[in-house]
Amino acid sequence: MTAGEGSGTGRDPSGTRSDLSGSAADVVQARDVAGGIHFHSTGREGASGESAPVPAQLPADVRGFVNRIADIEHMDRVLEQEEGSPGPAGVCVVTGTAGVGKTSLAVHWGHRVRHEFPDGQLYVNLRGYDPGEPVSAGQALERFLIALGVAPAALPTDLETRSALFRTLLAQRRLLIVLDNAATVKQVRPLLPGAGRCLVLVTSRSRLSGLVARDGAHRLDLELFDEPAAIELLYGTVAGYRSGDSEHEIVELAQLCARLPLALRIAAERAAVRPYMPMGELIENLRDESHLWSALSVEDDDEADAVRTVFAWSYRALPPQVARMFRLLGLHPGPEFSLHAAAALAAVPVREVSQLLDALVGAHLLEQIGRDRYQFHDLLRAYSTDQGRHCDSAEDRDAALERVLAWYVHTLDKCLNELPIPILEPVQDIELDSLPAGVQPLVFADPDSAAVWFDVERTNFVACVRLAVKTSNDRVAWQIPILLRGPFPPINAVDDWFATTELGLVAARRLGETAAEAILLDSMTMAYRQAHHLDKAEETGRKALEMFRRIGHPQGEALSLNQLALVNSAARRLTLAHSYLNEAEVLAERHNYTYILICVATNRPVIYRAAGRYQEAYDDAISALDLIRRSGSRIDEVDLSIEIMRAAHGLGRYDEAAYWAEATLPMSPTKLYDGVILLQYGNIQRDRGDPELALATYHRAAVILQQLGSHHREAETLDATGSAYAMLGRLEEAAHFYVEAANLYRRIVSNWGIAVALHHLAQASFDLGRSDSAKRYWNESLASLSEFDDPAAETLRESIDRSLRQLSTSNRESDRSDGI
Repeated sequence: MTAGEGSGTGRDPSGTRSDLSGSAADVVQARDVAGGIHFHSTGREGASGESAPVPAQLPADVRGFVNRIADIEHMDRVLEQEEGSPGPAGVCVVTGTAGVGKTSLAVHWGHRVRHEFPDGQLYVNLRGYDPGEPVSAGQALERFLIALGVAPAALPTDLETRSALFRTLLAQRRLLIVLDNAATVKQVRPLLPGAGRCLVLVTSRSRLSGLVARDGAHRLDLELFDEPAAIELLYGTVAGYRSGDSEHEIVELAQLCARLPLALRIAAERAAVRPYMPMGELIENLRDESHLWSALSVEDDDEADAVRTVFAWSYRALPPQVARMFRLLGLHPGPEFSLHAAAALAAVPVREVSQLLDALVGAHLLEQIGRDRYQFHDLLRAYSTDQGRHCDSAEDRDAALERVLAWYVHTLDKCLNELPIPILEPVQDIELDSLPAGVQPLVFADPDSAAVWFDVERTNFVACVRLAVKTSNDRVAWQIPILLRGPFPPINAVDDWFATTELGLVAARRLGETAAEAILLDSMTMAYRQAHHLDKAEETGRKALEMFRRIGHPQGEALSLNQLALVNSAARRLTLAHSYLNEAEVLAERHNYTYILICVATNRPVIYRAAGRYQEAYDDAISALDLIRRSGSRIDEVDLSIEIMRAAHGLGRYDEAAYWAEATLPMSPTKLYDGVILLQYGNIQRDRGDPELALATYHRAAVILQQLGSHHREAETLDATGSAYAMLGRLEEAAHFYVEAANLYRRIVSNWGIAVALHHLAQASFDLGRSDSAKRYWNESLASLSEFDDPAAETLRESIDRSLRQLSTSNRESDRSDGI
């Protein structure tokens, strides 16, 4: 049954009572709870409680891998040592110079031992030495958590919580985790499992001594190939393509490549595709490139010089169109790119670009990592950029950047037209610039293909905004984050949301685009509210409101007022919240903004309920139900149904409240909504006399809310669990959960939550005969309430005052009894 069925009051017309269903993976069935409820999950369940996926993220094994026998044996010994070792997960750091083959060794060894890791392999290129931005620990954790079954919308917003969830999910698993190209310990440490059976393999040009000293990591210093290994690699690559080369010439070629595997592979490939050119002539050409590079380079690192010499040798052999493609790819904003993005850079048809990219892949100057995805080795990307500066005019480079940025903006716009996300109406004010010649944005056939593209390109959106700000492409720099304010909230992409919006604000201010600045400030307000940084949300919200008023933008003004109402409701400044919401409603009615009227209708019951005005909350929510359903907005209907459930509960109509909980959960759009509904349903079960059943429901809610990093709601669940134990007369357990709730509320600086949890803790302490503790807790609760003046706060104050008077009377009677 959905929320739309039944009578006008929302009560189940049959009068029957049923227990909440929902995802079978979350069910905890209970009647009499004899033991404690522990809020954690173990085993091989994913974050959703369902059977966890087994990630297999290692790149393809290296073809023609040679040598490294001693290094592989060393890593085998590390694995054997860690298998029987209790304590923290094992860590092995593979270090060495650029191009020495660290990644190849890590990937090859990973494939060799993957049977030892039945729960899978995780891999991330941290890009610590790329010319662009490295991958942060938070971004890497996002990828890992999604691979382990966490829904994107359920990702915790802060690094600490992501890292804690990652450790939790790995606690009972055995995975290999490869962290490639790490530059700093800071990138790595949040990605380390806690105690467990996992092994972490890190590659880096740095020694990462902190991991060895503090985390007990093993270090393997990777040396250059010895001469026999270098010769073996060269012979293995040219075998079947050339004949008649002398060993002396092969040795000389290996020496010119400094015996570095990356340089050796590129040189061997060039020799293989020129089977009739004498090896001596190839070597002479390579020596010439070496002289040329020496004239141009200020570096005195022999190994780096050898690598770059081979790059130059291979690059100069490319046909002009392929060489131009190579140079232009160095301008791409992000570390990896698609065929269509490359076509935009070059203003060349996709079919032709595919052939150019194939030529670069064949020359080992580019790596293909998917059907339509490519990336550079970081050294090759730097070389590509360097060649672009020397060979192409500034005008040509600027035009290529303009093309690729325009391609991303227009393709993102088309993508959002297909995605099932809320449309934020001021976005309609954005007028995109016309497309440059030779640029053709993608068109999406359905929402699924749009969602896949958005997910794959998300890292590049951030890179595009960074590059646009850096190169003064300021219109692109503010347009992309304005477009992203629609899809980011549902997937909780707070890190990218803040990063792009802050950069967009820089660009909008530089251009004097006040409307864009106001929209971005409103987006920032939404992000701060979602992250529960309410003071910052209030500050940016007021700035946005002021700007919308100054430029005469009533639609933006109404949305800002609505946003500020929600911020102040969350902060329990309820009179101010009502004032903002009323202003938003007046503006929306005057201009017939239906979308904003729906927002107001959904949000007003929230503020009434926060003030303890349950009848008004209920009446408003019921009266708005038809408007919401006519709008067709599923998520607004779920929000309103939750408010009806909460208001009915506050009015003591428990069966009706339970009906709404049971009807709303199947419509829940995200795990966060699941957690909210389950928490409230547990409260309903508790208050209608089923504390044992409530404990099981609280457990389901807590598992979800912990995994999401929803600290405020997790604290609510802890406090509610304490109240259920108190109803069962299990006061020590109740006190334990109240303490946990108060501590978590302190951590997130929620004075209202602290006051409520301490009041409950004081009552449990009093009932346990601990009068001194009870008095202290009640006084602390009163101090936390000092900033609140709403009716609910006044009711709580009066309750605490009565309890303190009762405590004082009890103490006096006890003193008289002792005197007798």
